[in-house]
Amino acid sequence: MNDASSITRLLDQLSALLGFTAGLEFLFTAAVFVSGVAWIVAFLRKRRLRRRYAQQNKRIAQELLLSAIHQRSTLELEFNSTDMQGRVLSGTCSSVENDMVTVDVGLEHSLQTWTGEPVEVSFKLDYKTASTYYRFVSQVAGMRTSPRTVMVDLPLPLHIHPMQKRHYVRISPLPSHILGMGLWSIDPAQPLPLDSTGLGCAALSYRPGKLTQCSLVNLSAGGIRVEVPQVLLNQFPLSLTLKSHLLCLLLLRSPDSEHPMPFWLASTVASLVENQEDNTSIIIGIKFRAWALSETGNSNIFWFPAGKSGEVAPLASWVLRHQLEQNKRRPE
Repeated sequence: MNDASSITRLLDQLSALLGFTAGLEFLFTAAVFVSGVAWIVAFLRKRRLRRRYAQQNKRIAQELLLSAIHQRSTLELEFNSTDMQGRVLSGTCSSVENDMVTVDVGLEHSLQTWTGEPVEVSFKLDYKTASTYYRFVSQVAGMRTSPRTVMVDLPLPLHIHPMQKRHYVRISPLPSHILGMGLWSIDPAQPLPLDSTGLGCAALSYRPGKLTQCSLVNLSAGGIRVEVPQVLLNQFPLSLTLKSHLLCLLLLRSPDSEHPMPFWLASTVASLVENQEDNTSIIIGIKFRAWALSETGNSNIFWFPAGKSGEVAPLASWVLRHQLEQNKRRPE
């Protein structure tokens, strides 16, 4: 007896036991039906579990963002679309209500229609023993403006993920190590200057003990933050907006000697945020594009492109050395 006839005979016996006569096609259809019911039951069970997990994730997201409000953590919104890629907004979370997250991004100089634009949001929470960075993706649901601020609404995310912050170390350097700073507005259509003698006076300058039109808030290997009084922003030849091109001269004291290190930094404005502690000033976030390290007394500028992540290698070394020095000075 071959296998096919054995299977047919077994199915006939099963049909007889069930009290009716059924062919092979009927039993096969019944088996498919039972399998389909089992798949539907499994699908509904998975969907119920997904809803339960989504509710849990929603509560976690709410708790994390409420902690961000309590700690006044800064949320960074980076736009991802082709037209607005590279635009970054910074602000604090003001509310988490009705499945909507509202971020106060402060004073925005180049306001556009952001509704529907995809963004990636990152923020940091400080705990007793460590700090953790978080990120989530969203899109702008709407925005509201007033004479003093811009409020951006984002749907409450389904997931907030912990992340490894890969930005470079950012420090607030000791005042004695900042020997001077200057900012020029430059035309992106023109080549970068190769000689400093034709630049003229900086639009904004900082010289310790002599001139304080701006101040350095902090710096990293990839950028700096500069605080400028709002009344001085009109000194720029071109209106200062996001993606404006700037030339920065940053004169630092070498960690190894008393000789200065003049950094020329071709940069782009990445953020413009009103200082929440002092409403009369603006904090400008500046991202590096190219750099040069000049010799003291030499006017020539030889440009190098910033690294793949926007870093300036010699400045990264300076920041790390300065951070170690700051740590040594802290009391135990």
